[in-house]
Amino acid sequence: MASKKFKIKPISELRQDPVFGDWVLLAPIRGKRHEFRGRIKVKLPKNKCPFDNLAKFGNLPPVLVYPAKRGWFLQIVPNKYPAVGHGECSLIFKNGIYKSRPGVGFHEIVVLRNHDRYLAQYSSLEIKKILMAYRERYLSLAKDKCVKYISIFHNHGKEAGSTVPHLHSQILALPIVPPDVSHSINGSRRYFHEYKKCIHCEMLRQEAKEKKRIIYENKDAIVIIPFASKVNFEMRIFPKKHSAYFEEMSDSELLSFADAMRFVFSGIYKKLKDPAFNFFIHTAPSGKNHDYNHYHWHMEILPKFETTGSVELGTGLSIISVAPEEAALILHK
Repeated sequence: MASKKFKIKPISELRQDPVFGDWVLLAPIRGKRHEFRGRIKVKLPKNKCPFDNLAKFGNLPPVLVYPAKRGWFLQIVPNKYPAVGHGECSLIFKNGIYKSRPGVGFHEIVVLRNHDRYLAQYSSLEIKKILMAYRERYLSLAKDKCVKYISIFHNHGKEAGSTVPHLHSQILALPIVPPDVSHSINGSRRYFHEYKKCIHCEMLRQEAKEKKRIIYENKDAIVIIPFASKVNFEMRIFPKKHSAYFEEMSDSELLSFADAMRFVFSGIYKKLKDPAFNFFIHTAPSGKNHDYNHYHWHMEILPKFETTGSVELGTGLSIISVAPEEAALILHK
């Protein structure tokens, strides 16, 4: 006699990222529903802030200044404590199985003038100016023969790695393509070679069809909660038009992208109670010596609610407790 079969509803779900190929584990039972905690607030008086008076605290002269009606709106200065610096980028040293090379490149800080404002309080036009500054420095740094990749990123809050609460972003020009970016580009290339289509464009088409994880869009940009989010409430902003290169965005496209960023930052601040977060731009490497046209540049925004534990560190498996579809309902306009 055949045994009776029982259908057991799984308590968790494994999802695979279509670009990276990595798996993430969605385990709602591990989290308390909608218990959002704001970031650790770090107050720094203006007279002790290294970014409120750049010259006073020994910062080098700015490489770019955007003026305002009174004073300046934004300055980009070389980082006083850079991760990379001047040197000969062609040197490679070998010691048995080990290989090393000098840490050559550029490390800059994008400083906003106002000491007490958060990104959520900036208008779309103001955020567009920030993007224009990113683009201007990107185009300048990309001319250097040593630069292979330019990373543009922002840390908000102590938990996200910010050591100074005054609003600032960073630009890091490297002589290599960093691992996560290579991973993303290789995944995009593999899909294109097999299907002759952009994996990110295909993802956006499916999201538009399912209408479960899109939280905002305008004529040029779209914001989604990824199907296989790496963290709770991860968001990604894509230009709707396929483009591999952030630096090729027009001014009007930057304004649409800035509008999408404003929506994201406002949602993080108001609906998630202002947690720490990181954002960064994933774009094709600088220079046109390789074919990166299969790639689709975008911005990733990662709120920080939990500390990485042994499971994540020991396995590389991200665990999230809020389903992307539920996150989309919370953050949708």
